[in-house]
Amino acid sequence: MRVTDTLFYTTTINDYNRSMKSIYDINQQMSSGQNIQNSYEDTGIYVDTMRLDSEINILEQVKKSSSKAQTFAQNTDSVLNQFSLDLDKFKTKLIQASTETNSASSLEAIANELEALKTHMITLGNTSINGQFLFSGSDVNTKPLSNDGIYNGNDQQLKTIVGSGVQLPYNIDGETLFLGRDGEYNKIVSTNVRMLDKTELAETGKELYLTVDNTVADLVGDDGNDITISGDAVFYLSGKNGSGDTFNTKIVMSNSDKVSELLEKIGQAYGNTSSVSVVDVALNKYGQIEVKDSIKGNSLLEMNLFGAVDRDVAVAGTTEDADIANILPATTDVDNLLTSADVEIIEFNKSGFVFPSGVNEAMAGGRVMFEKDGNILKGNASQIVTATNTFANSSTKLIETAGTASLDGKVLELSFADRLGNAKTGRVNLLDAGSTFQIDYNNDGYYLDANETAIDIFGADGNATPAYEMTYQQLSDIVSIAISNTVPAGNTVADYNTAITDANRYITVGLDYRGTMVIEDKNATSTLASFSLYDTDSTTYDGATSSAFSFMSSDSVAIQDPYIDFFKDLDDMIEAVRNGNYRMDGDFDDPRNKGMQNALSRIDQLMSHVVKEHTKIGAYSNSLLAANDRATLLSVNVQTVRSEIADVDVAEAYMKFTQLSNNYQAMLSTIAKINSMSLLNYM
Repeated sequence: MRVTDTLFYTTTINDYNRSMKSIYDINQQMSSGQNIQNSYEDTGIYVDTMRLDSEINILEQVKKSSSKAQTFAQNTDSVLNQFSLDLDKFKTKLIQASTETNSASSLEAIANELEALKTHMITLGNTSINGQFLFSGSDVNTKPLSNDGIYNGNDQQLKTIVGSGVQLPYNIDGETLFLGRDGEYNKIVSTNVRMLDKTELAETGKELYLTVDNTVADLVGDDGNDITISGDAVFYLSGKNGSGDTFNTKIVMSNSDKVSELLEKIGQAYGNTSSVSVVDVALNKYGQIEVKDSIKGNSLLEMNLFGAVDRDVAVAGTTEDADIANILPATTDVDNLLTSADVEIIEFNKSGFVFPSGVNEAMAGGRVMFEKDGNILKGNASQIVTATNTFANSSTKLIETAGTASLDGKVLELSFADRLGNAKTGRVNLLDAGSTFQIDYNNDGYYLDANETAIDIFGADGNATPAYEMTYQQLSDIVSIAISNTVPAGNTVADYNTAITDANRYITVGLDYRGTMVIEDKNATSTLASFSLYDTDSTTYDGATSSAFSFMSSDSVAIQDPYIDFFKDLDDMIEAVRNGNYRMDGDFDDPRNKGMQNALSRIDQLMSHVVKEHTKIGAYSNSLLAANDRATLLSVNVQTVRSEIADVDVAEAYMKFTQLSNNYQAMLSTIAKINSMSLLNYM
C-alpha cells in the first residue's frame, strides 16, 4: 500500500485529535471529580445520578421538616409538663378546700389561688413559638384561648412528610386537649336533692340519709298521717338510655316496698334485665340516686325523676277519696296531678332555673326557660348525634339526635318573649308530609287569627321540608323569625327567605361547640327576649309516648361525663370552693354545681386526659426523631451510591492520564521522526 503525504497527514491529525480528546476528558474528570460532564456522554450514569440527586434532595427536606416538627413537638411537650404541674397544684388545693374545716375566708383565698392557676393554664394554652400557636390546630396564627377559656382554634392536626406518601403528626390540637372525649369513662347522672329517712325524722327528729334498705314510706314521708292507708306512691321517670332511645314511664310502688326495689325498676326502665345490665343504679350516701351507663365513652344517658303521693287520707273505717284512683296512677298527663291539692309532688331534682308560667319545677321536664346572660339566651342540653356520639351542628338533621324512630307528628312548643318583650307562643309541627310552624302573636292560645296560620318550613328544593329532613339550621331560622317578629308575609319560598334575612338583622340562633342552642340579640346589651322550646310529649306518661328532644332541662346532673370542657370544668370547681359547696345539693344557691367531692373525681379525669395527650406528643416526638435519624442515614447511603456511580476514581484517572500522556508523547515523537526522514532514508 502506497502511503501518500495526504494519507499520512490525515492519519496524523486524527490520531492527534483522539489523543487530545482523551487527555482532555480525563483531565476534566480529574478536575471536576465527575465521570461525565454532559448527559450524552453516558445516559445510564446521567439517569441514575439525576434519580439519586432527587432522593438526596427529598431526604434533606425530610431532615429539615422533621427537625422543625420535632422542635414544635418538644415545645408542646414542655408546655404540657407545666400544665400537668399546674393541675397537680390545683388538685392539692382542691383537696385542701374539701376537708370541711375551712372558714369562708379560707375558702375564698383557696378559690383565688385556683383562679390564678386556671389563668396560668390559659396562658400556657396560648403559648406561641416563632409566631405559631402550639394548640390552635392547623390555624397556627389564631390565638387558641380567649380570656375566659373559650377555644377558638380548630381540631386539625399538623403533619410533616417523612417519606414518599408518609406523614407524621406533630401537634396536639386544642379541641382535643380542652374539649375532648375520654373513651374509658362512663357517664353518670345523679339527682341533686338529698333524701332523708322521713319516718326517722318525724319520729326522732334525726336527719338520717335514705338507704336502699329503707321503705318507700320512709322516702315519701307520712306528713303526719297514716302512710299505710294513703295509697301507692307513683314515680314518673323519663330520660334517654345508652342507645339514644327516650322513654317516659310510671313506676308504681307500694309504701312497704324497699328503696332497692325502686332502684331496680329504674334500671329496668333503662333496659336492664335479669341477665343484662345496661345501667347501674345506686343510692349514694346522701340519698341521691345515681345512674351509670355501662357503655364507656357514651354521653347519651339522661334522667328526670319525680314522685307523687296522695295526702288526703281517709279516716279509719271510711272510704278513701278518689285521688288515688283518678289521678294516681291513672293520669297520663302529669300536669293533671296539680288539679288536686291533696297530691304532693316529691322532688328529686332542683335547678334554680326559670320556668314558663304555671309549670311546676319538679315536673318541668324540658319546659325550662333558656338561661339569660346579657344579650345571650342559652340552653343547657347538648344535642348529640346518636350514631357517632358527637355534638350536633347546624347541618345535623333533627332525626339524627332524636330519641324516637320517627318525628312525624311531633310538636315543638315555643314559649317566649320577642326582642321587644312581648309574650308569645308558637309551635313547630314536624310532619313527614311537610313541616310547618305557627306563631300565636296574641298569646291567646289560638292559632287561627290573621297571620297565625301554618307557614311551610321550606327546604332547598322549594318544598315544605319532611320531618326526617329537618335540620337544626332550619329550626334555628324558625326561632330567629319568632323572636325577631318577622313573620313571612305569605306562604311562599320568597316570603320565607325574606323573613329569615330580616330576622338575622336582629337575632342570631345556632348551636355552639357543645351542641347547645344559643340565641343572641344583636341589637341589645341586655335582651328583653326570653325563650323556651320543648317537645309537647314531655308531659305524657302513657307508656307508649316519649319526648324526642330536650333543649333546656332541669333533669339530673351529669357528675361524670366522657366529654370534658376543660376550663368550664375548672370554673365549676372554683365556684364550688368559693361558695363552700362540699357536695351537690339542691338547696344550694347553684343547685346544679357538682360540689367539691365530685370535683375531685373530675380533676382526676382532666389530669388523666392531659397525661394521655402528653404521652401522645411524646410518641410523635420520638417518631419524628426516628424519621430524622433515618433520613440522615439514608442520605449518607444514597450519597455513597451516587458517588460510586458519578464520582471519578482519582487514582485510576491519574494512571490513565499518565498512560494517555505517554502515548501522546510517543505519538508526537514518532510523527517527528517520520517527518524528518529524507529520500536518503528510503534508498
